[in-house]
Amino acid sequence: MSTGLRFEISIMLPNRRLQELERFPGFSSGEQQLFRAWSESLQLLKIRGVAEHPFPAPCFLTPASGAEWWSGGSPNRVLLLIFFKHFASSHRLKVHIVYLGHNNGLTPSLTTQFHLQLLSRVFAEPEEARQAILYSYSYGFSGFSAVLNSTQATTLSETEEVISVFRSRMLQLHTTRSWDFMGLSLHSQMEQPSSQMHLKYGDDVIVGILDTGVWPESESFRDDPHLGPVPSSWRGTCVGGQQFDPATACNRKLIGARYYLAGFEAETGLLNTSGGAEYRSARDRVGHGTHTASTAVGAVSPNASYFGGLGRGAARGGAPRARLAVYKVCWFKDLTGRCNDADILAAFDDALHDGVHVISASLGSPPPLSPLFATSTEVGSFHAMQLGVSTVFSAGNDGPDAAMVQNVSPWGVTVAASTIDRRFPTVIALGNNASFVV
Repeated sequence: MSTGLRFEISIMLPNRRLQELERFPGFSSGEQQLFRAWSESLQLLKIRGVAEHPFPAPCFLTPASGAEWWSGGSPNRVLLLIFFKHFASSHRLKVHIVYLGHNNGLTPSLTTQFHLQLLSRVFAEPEEARQAILYSYSYGFSGFSAVLNSTQATTLSETEEVISVFRSRMLQLHTTRSWDFMGLSLHSQMEQPSSQMHLKYGDDVIVGILDTGVWPESESFRDDPHLGPVPSSWRGTCVGGQQFDPATACNRKLIGARYYLAGFEAETGLLNTSGGAEYRSARDRVGHGTHTASTAVGAVSPNASYFGGLGRGAARGGAPRARLAVYKVCWFKDLTGRCNDADILAAFDDALHDGVHVISASLGSPPPLSPLFATSTEVGSFHAMQLGVSTVFSAGNDGPDAAMVQNVSPWGVTVAASTIDRRFPTVIALGNNASFVV
């Protein structure tokens, strides 16, 4: 089946650059790079025709109706077999993260300018570099994410200024009584001789949650006049979007909200928002982010319970007086949440600039562990540590085999789940009048 992709190229002798390339609708910049590389290895003078098979694959070029073929200047009927497989694999475009370490005191604008200059080294035109870059990380550290092929990524990794270059992967999400079980009761005074044991439950601490967003209507994030004004150290913002109005969503409790999906869309295509499938905003579609945020900083919500009245009581987070800043980096995909490394690192960069005191991220990649400084979570949490910001991770959902724990970098706090003293006994009555408690 013909792709209908018409092209005209002039091909010189080996090791000479492609001198003319006419692009038609549907001819992407990646395909242009593919033809440019291919042309340097052939000794044909001129080919004109229609591609009858989609790339990448071994491809026959046959004359279209009315098309002329040239070889050495005279028309000839030519059947040409071109092996594109090698070029397709090395020129397939993927999102990569280029990590440069500290920003060395440069302003964000100068840092971004330097990123574009560095990226331009692997593109023929500066405009191509501007189109390829997704994020420029310029506050807490220096780096950028861009759509690159493997050859470009390798070239950048060999550049003196670059510490590491790694593929941006898709990470996964890692679920009232817990705080009382640990002895952190709101209703008891801890009579300890040390004043350090006096708990303020997060009073004016700003916690940044990197997750699937938030339901701003939840009682856990309601406005509370007892909290007082937003801390003067806060430099963040509340970004609006689909079904998320900053005027009503953000308040003295939920003081900031942002969302990031450039990396996600570069890998998976445009976000599906039809019929409430997702929201192009900080609104939570999955529910995971609302859950983790309320567990960490949720306000006291009386008369809360599970369906049917199970576990009825007051629900609250571990630091109910803390302020919440939401950074939506995970999106509904394949019946769960997917989080792209490039988006996560952008959220870390903004959170450090906004002035959070603690970052919480209940997400990670499946085993095996990646090398240090080859994941967004390790790079982001390392620079957070250097700025005095604590990062708390989940240990993952895998196990119980050995080496299943995730997020084990030494500069982060990794938290695993445990059993608690809560049980929901249910009586099962059988037909012979026997009963069992389960």
